Amino acid sequence: MQKIGLLRFQSVMSSSNPDLKKEEQAFLKSIDPKKDFLFTGPGKGYPTLFFIQTGGSEIFFKEIYENFEEPYLLLVQGCRNSLAAALEILSFLHRQGKEGYILQGEPAEINKKLRLFSRLYNVNQKLRSSRLGVIGKPSDWLISSDVDKKKLREKWGVELVSVPNKEFLDSVDKMLPYREGAYKEYGAKTSRKGDLKQSLYIYGALKDICKRRKLDGFTLRCFDLINEKKQTSCLAFGMLNDEGIVSTCEGDVPSLLTMYLCQLLLEQPSFMANPARIDIKKKEVVYAHCTCPFKMTTSYRLDTHFESGLGFGIKGELKRERITAVKLSPDLDKVRILTGRIVDNLDEKNLCRTQIRVVFDDPIEELIKDPYGNHMIFVYGDHEEELKALFEYIGL
Repeated sequence: MQKIGLLRFQSVMSSSNPDLKKEEQAFLKSIDPKKDFLFTGPGKGYPTLFFIQTGGSEIFFKEIYENFEEPYLLLVQGCRNSLAAALEILSFLHRQGKEGYILQGEPAEINKKLRLFSRLYNVNQKLRSSRLGVIGKPSDWLISSDVDKKKLREKWGVELVSVPNKEFLDSVDKMLPYREGAYKEYGAKTSRKGDLKQSLYIYGALKDICKRRKLDGFTLRCFDLINEKKQTSCLAFGMLNDEGIVSTCEGDVPSLLTMYLCQLLLEQPSFMANPARIDIKKKEVVYAHCTCPFKMTTSYRLDTHFESGLGFGIKGELKRERITAVKLSPDLDKVRILTGRIVDNLDEKNLCRTQIRVVFDDPIEELIKDPYGNHMIFVYGDHEEELKALFEYIGL
């Protein structure tokens, strides 16, 4: 049951009306017939709902609104000038440079919006206490994929933690424990047992760093691992993303943030990939990468890493179904959200190992004209509405 703080606003003339309490109870019951919400007094750790019961109550909202954080959720009912008062309040908030939303309409529609805003509130609260690691620094070729740490902290409360690459590489040498049963599970997919053990030690090292540094996710300058240890992190990333520890390649911080937000909101792993070919007329793009969450695959094999021919790269077969593609801009001021469908899995030798052909619903010229770096993040399902609501809620 989700706790919701409830503040009631009514005019002086209406405050003594005995029918208001009955109307309130009937109205709240209509928008929450299954009792999914616990309406209580305002407090920390749960969203507050401002129930604008009557006209003439605007002045009371003005007196207390600064004690609460935006965005302001204004609940209205279809009588007693409730909507008119809420519109006046929302106009006032906009003049103060603050954001609010009016929840009105049919009870089922209000219920749906309240569920969504409750989720957005919880994501925002988690975001403000999140710590994300940057192990090493962005790869040299990612010249447009760095993020201003101070701006990120001020904007969303996320702390970016710099972890020296040496700390990670030294941890690999310690041969730390890995997930029980992993050697047997992945050993059935390869005869290269030595490489497998090294990949699992990489997993153990990354898991240990996340625990010690209290990280909710990280991005790794992974090609240094190839140069120093002749191994890859692709298998470890697939395992960690399955576990809900968001793990991204090449020190790409915007992709890390995008994947982390998707994980918080949708509670599912995502696939990070870069485009190989774009057909503007067909609205079709081939994307590829050498790692993916195993939970997103229908089957997979353990190949070598594409560029180096070393270690492991995951050749995953993804579901041919609806997807949402999303990516934050490096300045954190814009987001691109596209919907489409995975229409095919490819198996080309000259591409990273997991390869998908995606056909998008809308024109894709902006992918060429105004790219947000080279990576894109994919999640299963149509989540455009939820993601747009999230980014608006957190002030993008």
